[in-house]
Amino acid sequence: MRIQQLLIGCLALSTLLLQLCPTWAARILAVFPYDMHSQCMLLTPYLHALLQRGHQVTLIHAFTDCEIVKQLHSIHIKDRYDTVFELNAEEVLSMSKWVEVNSARNYFVKICINVLQNEEVQQLMRSNVSYDLMILEPSYTDALFGLAAHFNANLIGLATCGADWNMDTLVGNVASLTLEPWLPHGFMPGVTLLERFYNWILISEEWMMHTLIYLPSLRAVHEHFFGHLKQSFVEIRQSFSVILLNQHFSLFPARPNVPGLVEVGGMHVPKMLAPLSPELAQFIEEAPHGVIVMSLGMELQSKDLPAVTLGLIVDTFEDLPQRIIWKFEGDARPNVSSSIYLDQWLPLQAILAHPNVRLLISHGGILSIIEAAHYGKPVLGLPLFFDQFRNVECMQAEGVAEFLDINSMTRQEFEATLRQLLEQPQYHHNALQLSERIQDQPLHPLDTAVYWTEYVLRHKGASHMRISTSNMKFMDYYCVDNLLIIVGRLGILVGLVAYVLYKSLWFLKSRSCSESIFQ
Repeated sequence: MRIQQLLIGCLALSTLLLQLCPTWAARILAVFPYDMHSQCMLLTPYLHALLQRGHQVTLIHAFTDCEIVKQLHSIHIKDRYDTVFELNAEEVLSMSKWVEVNSARNYFVKICINVLQNEEVQQLMRSNVSYDLMILEPSYTDALFGLAAHFNANLIGLATCGADWNMDTLVGNVASLTLEPWLPHGFMPGVTLLERFYNWILISEEWMMHTLIYLPSLRAVHEHFFGHLKQSFVEIRQSFSVILLNQHFSLFPARPNVPGLVEVGGMHVPKMLAPLSPELAQFIEEAPHGVIVMSLGMELQSKDLPAVTLGLIVDTFEDLPQRIIWKFEGDARPNVSSSIYLDQWLPLQAILAHPNVRLLISHGGILSIIEAAHYGKPVLGLPLFFDQFRNVECMQAEGVAEFLDINSMTRQEFEATLRQLLEQPQYHHNALQLSERIQDQPLHPLDTAVYWTEYVLRHKGASHMRISTSNMKFMDYYCVDNLLIIVGRLGILVGLVAYVLYKSLWFLKSRSCSESIFQ
């Protein structure tokens, strides 16, 4: 009897393991050409999960420091063209849109050439190796899409900064262009008709620059390296099986996604957090008025702040009753009291998860914003460029954030905004509600990402999910037939009204003439 029970238990365990683990080891190529710390943080748990499930992963990357590269076969891409100088964070806000897009075009083209001219990548392309799947950052890396066709691999995107109108075009998603720009600076909420019209003008401008300036350059790079492929540049751009979006409707605006767009915002948030160090835990727990955390991004680090800005921040912190944990890089640090904890490396998520932490001061990077929302902390945003403005504005719309211009804020504004976020209870209450909402998901976002990745593998590209403009007629995709019917019906109605008015006026004029003759 015991032997029979043991056999049944072993069978049940084997069945469970077969469900949890793939029955094959897929060959996966991951291409992430940007040296972005946030992309490393997003990618690490995703690739680690794929490795745990038995898949063989090769990573082409430009990361300066990223732990995941030590756990798999990787090819490091050196920056041969000094792309870091193409996009300067301090100059972006003063650029015109034409100059900004032209600078972005040069940056992205050089990023792609860095990859394709790399000797190890060239050796890989000359070999007879093939892959089952290719995963890459799809944001303006169009010249690299040809790698998937070259290696006969299905194509998946992992969009670090979430969706925009260009991302939609890759999977045939017809979203509202007046709500999601590529470059959000100067964009309006799009609530009123006037705002939506203004946004439409900006989007039309972006579309022209994208079509006339940006895309032709990337197409030229593609033709140089992948001119031997049977598929055209347009066909390869429309070959994505799935794009995983680092956003979620719990925080960001809800959008009508096609099946090929899957929201996995929060996939970098661990299911279990490592404990804080005893020193840091004691510093937080013994703060009678709570703790404020300040962590800026890699584009503008705390050590690079102007002396005036640094001075007003330190003076404000010294006058607050709360303790401060400040991510501060470098060895040259300001003289501060014992109530301010400075360190270059901080376990930010473990700190935010502590109930005695009351507020996050952040640059507005998408990962930091998602973490603040997940752990229920209000945010004072100091955005600099690109998606950071949108991210902070989403938190502000939820009633859990305020933002200031770090280049022009005064001490009075900084202190008043901090006290407003700390002392008005609605910010804390709204943050807890947002946290509850964003955590209420059927699966952890990382499990969702892994599921759809393996779904594409199981169904050999999942072509049944695609809604591609290259597979649809112009008349169908843009509903031109419906538009013609509507215009035709309105035209007939207007024509009939005009005809009746014309006849009425003609009749009245004729009658007037007749009466004048008889008189």
